[in-house]
Amino acid sequence: MGLGMPDFSACRFSANSASLARIRRFTHRTLTRWDRRSCADEVTIVVGELVANAVRHALTAYPDRHGWLALMNTASTVICAVQDPSPDKPLPRTATAQDTRGRGLLIISELAHDWGYSVHSNAGKTVWAVMHTTTARLTMWTGIGCGTTKESSHRA
Repeated sequence: MGLGMPDFSACRFSANSASLARIRRFTHRTLTRWDRRSCADEVTIVVGELVANAVRHALTAYPDRHGWLALMNTASTVICAVQDPSPDKPLPRTATAQDTRGRGLLIISELAHDWGYSVHSNAGKTVWAVMHTTTARLTMWTGIGCGTTKESSHRA
């Protein structure tokens, strides 16, 4: 019994203001094409955070370079991977109520089944997230990282 070939799609992006919106549209269209509408919103949020981190922390330091988003659809997961030219490891922060940034990895941690990164020997890194498509995950927050906690979280 084989696993079959997963669906795969990739998109290149740069550090310009239109990249994030274009990547979100690309992600949503790809998931719709794969008939993954039930998880499209959560996956698009995670991809948006991964790409925003790559733009903010990597591509601005390497303006002549670009990043890549790869999406892979398997029987029960969507795997999101973002490659950028910076070897710096992604470090979760503790954001205060006044901070307007610094919650991206917290959001990814809450929505993804798993996430991590690999630093490449030839420069750069890949940050990835695994999103389950066969389980429901309902999460409500009252201010991520603002001293409040998740009200409910359920995995069926």
